[in-house]
This record gives sequence, structure tokens and C-alpha cells, in this order.
Amino acid sequence: MITGKENLLRAMNFKGPSHLPVHIDLNFDWLVEKDEVKQREIIGLMDGIQKDMIVRGYHSPDTPEEAPEGIKKWRDIWDVGWEDNGHGARVISHPLEAGYESLARYSFPESGNPAWFANADSQFASTPGLFHVGTVWFTLFERLWMLRGFNNMLMDPYIYESEFMALRDRIVDFCLVQIDSWPSYGADAVYFSDDWGSQRALLMNPDDWRVLYKPAYKKLFDRVHEKGLKVFMHLCGNVTSILPDLIDIGLNVLNPVQPQAMDVELLSREFGGDLCFYGGIDVQGTMVHGSSEEIRKEISRLVELFGRFNGGYICSTSHSLMPETPLDNIITMLRTIQEFQ
Repeated sequence: MITGKENLLRAMNFKGPSHLPVHIDLNFDWLVEKDEVKQREIIGLMDGIQKDMIVRGYHSPDTPEEAPEGIKKWRDIWDVGWEDNGHGARVISHPLEAGYESLARYSFPESGNPAWFANADSQFASTPGLFHVGTVWFTLFERLWMLRGFNNMLMDPYIYESEFMALRDRIVDFCLVQIDSWPSYGADAVYFSDDWGSQRALLMNPDDWRVLYKPAYKKLFDRVHEKGLKVFMHLCGNVTSILPDLIDIGLNVLNPVQPQAMDVELLSREFGGDLCFYGGIDVQGTMVHGSSEEIRKEISRLVELFGRFNGGYICSTSHSLMPETPLDNIITMLRTIQEFQ
């Protein structure tokens, strides 16, 4: 029997995996329904699914302070302010929002701190047969808008071009050190994240993206491949217009494949065999409102569309399951996935 790592590599390289690679994360605390009998069934089904990969990020020391109303607030290592009211964290303040002149008083975090990788290091070491994916999360665009504010970042390249380019390159340099760190901790891939799409289209003109951002991503992807690792990237929304560019600069695996934002048949037809797709099970619609039959049909369709290239598909949800997702629908999803393994 081949290892999970070998199976996933076969899927990504279109060389015939022995079974469907699967990566499903569940958090019962997040879900509204609390039926313990169904939860135990879900745990049993999860235990029966063959695991091929583990995803771990580097951890930086945040110190949340909980307000009386239960809202947690903190600043991360970039001095970005966060808030979590129990329904997910969100950014509430930006250290460079006042203007680029504030850079003179701003301190960039030290990249490559070994303490940040300790948790991933231990978990990778304890799972030698799995494919290990290390993250460089909030990679570039997200890091830029977290520092400057979202509206500012969309306008900066046109109003403060030189300052924008300098900040962009500083963040790329930070990411390069993070990339260089991952191989020593046992990573087989580096997983980037930048939410470039709305539900309808890219957040900026694709031609501008190619000038302003593509060279930076190429530099990051090249460094990953120089280390002998695969490139994963999380890109929410409809990013169809730049997929040829991302494939051109070395993207191996695309996540999350939102079926309500992108045409999965078009993705399979135009990019199948060149790109491995990871995700696709609709958490916005099907998993919340769908019948058992609709869930089974959707998963079967995704496996057929993306997996028909002698590999090319990692079965997963498009995002984290929504809190209102019925446990029965999760049970149906897991039972259907098992049928393909």
C-alpha cells in the first residue's frame, strides 16, 4: 500500500492515485447543531477516510484580550488589530492606514523565527507518511490591505506607485524567508493565500494584476520550486481570468474552487490536466440546503470533472462548513466520499 504522500503526489502529477485524496476539516464547536449521536457517527466516518495530507501554519504569538461581552481583541506580529466575537476573526485596524510616511515608525516582524514553526515541526515529524503542507498565509495582497486598509490598497498602485512597490517588495522578502524555512521542518509544499476574487470576477483589472502582482508571485513560486516543493494557493472567488498566468508561473494546486463563483465544467475543460483542484463541495448552498441526493450528485460530479485526468483532484469543501450546516448533510458527504476511496 502506498503512503498518503505518494498518493497525493500521484494525484498532483497526474500519474494515477490509488484512491481519491481527501482533506476535510471539521469543528463541532463552530456548528450550531449539537446532536452527540450524530457527532460520534461523523467522527467514526472521519476515522474511516484515508488521509493523505496535513496542513499546518507557522504560529506567531498573539495575546487576545477578552472583553466582558465575550469579544476577543488582539494585535498580531504585524501590529494589525483583530476582533473575534465567536463567529470568526476580522481585521479592525491597520497600522499603516494613515499613510506611507508612517513606515518610518513601523517595525517589520522578524521572518523565519524558529519558535513560530515549533507546532508544525512536531506534527509533521509525527506523521511521516503524509504529505506535509506548510503555509505562508495572508501572503501579499491580503498582507498589504491589512497594513494599509482595503480601499487604500486598491488605490495605492495608481496614486503612490513607488511607495506601493517598495512595500510590496518588503513583504515578498518576508515571505521568501518563510519559504526558505519550511523544508527544514519537513514541508512538501508551501501554501499561499490571497483572496483575489469576488463572487463574479477579479477584484482588479487582470492586466493591472499582471503588471503589479504577477512578478511578485512568480518570485515566490520560483523559490518554492527551487526547494523541490509544490505550490498550493488559496484564492477565493472567481479568479478564472488569471488562472493561465498562475499556471504559467508554476501553480500546482488551486483551492478552494467555489462552485457559486466559478464554472467547474469550464475549469475542468480549460485547465484540467494542468492544475490540480482542491475543494469544490459547495458550503454556501448544497451543504446547508441540499438534499442527500444533491450532495451525492455534487461530489460525484466534482470527482468526475476534476479527477478524470489520471488524477488532478483533492476532495474537500470549498471553505469551512457554515455554522448552520445540518449534521445529516455532513454524514452524507462523508459517506459519499468513502465510496470513492
